[in-house]
Amino acid sequence: MPDKRFRDNNKRRDHRRERPEQTTYSPTAPTSRHHEAVDTPSAAHTSVRREPPSEVDANATCIPFWRRSSKFNADTILKHLTDYPGHFVIGIIGKQGVGKSTILSHFTQDPEHAFPSQDNEQFLYQGHKTDGIDMYITPERAILLDTEPILSWTLLDNALGHGSLGGLHPDVWLEMESLYNMIFLISVCNSVLVVNDGPEMDMDVLRLIQRAEMLKFCIPDFPLLVGQQDMHHYPDIVFVCNKCHKNEFTYRNYNALQAILTSFFETSQLKTRGLVSLGDVLPLYKTGQASEANLFFLPQQDDIDSLHDLVSALRDQVIAGPRRPGKKGQVSEKDWFRNAIKTYEVVRKSEYIMEYLQVVRKLRDA
Repeated sequence: MPDKRFRDNNKRRDHRRERPEQTTYSPTAPTSRHHEAVDTPSAAHTSVRREPPSEVDANATCIPFWRRSSKFNADTILKHLTDYPGHFVIGIIGKQGVGKSTILSHFTQDPEHAFPSQDNEQFLYQGHKTDGIDMYITPERAILLDTEPILSWTLLDNALGHGSLGGLHPDVWLEMESLYNMIFLISVCNSVLVVNDGPEMDMDVLRLIQRAEMLKFCIPDFPLLVGQQDMHHYPDIVFVCNKCHKNEFTYRNYNALQAILTSFFETSQLKTRGLVSLGDVLPLYKTGQASEANLFFLPQQDDIDSLHDLVSALRDQVIAGPRRPGKKGQVSEKDWFRNAIKTYEVVRKSEYIMEYLQVVRKLRDA
């Protein structure tokens, strides 16, 4: 991981005090695991699967949101959403095994049962657990979207075994599927958590986020709201370094990653700063910077007490994030979902994204 320090030229929404010398955070007792799940929305009304209403309790377990085979689980989803004004949606992305489902499960009142979990041994025998996107609605009416792993060979393996790659090279297909899902999430969510394994940033994931931001060009925030579409709306992005060992949970590592993220997203329109701060929970990690990246460290999962406390703090900061102002913030959960279905269709049919795909194919075949 690079050690180089970068300048932060952006402003922060909250004020930070001066930082202390390097400090190691020491966790204390063990924690449980959960698995990750993904749903990818499908196109217009013709591609929405209609199912009989289910008896699933919205607050008891996750609900299938999108599947590659059946697309959107529209009837069941609409049954659990409301017509009241306002919506708040949190998505999560990351590679296989980084702990996406575990973290998002701790955003609920029942972390043991919210999103199914999977250990490494199960993954080796069964492949990734989360297929598509799963949804969970908290008592505070926060809609949580848990997703399948990005850039995972198991996705490719499933596609080769049960379908077609559409004439694409396997590497290109895998990148495009990850991009489609990422573009969808940054188009429909208020906040998106990006989870890494340990206190290092996965450059493949950061570059994928950059490409997703570029390709979101011309994707409206609410495509069904004629005359009120915003092509330049972007969510808050929060970077979570999960499973940090005691010797990795240090101010030095935290400050180095702050510099990397600040430099990498210096010209980005994504909201990568000002929402969360580890220093608000652990004062020794205050950086003193006017503009600080949304970066949070979580300890190893064998430290259940510390993990629970820190995930709860992360959850509180994310859920306290700003809602959309004006009429956009008053869009109901049901109307948000209907727009999400249309957004998925728009993303999949985007001429701009198709042009990018053609360029990638030519470069690959050259």
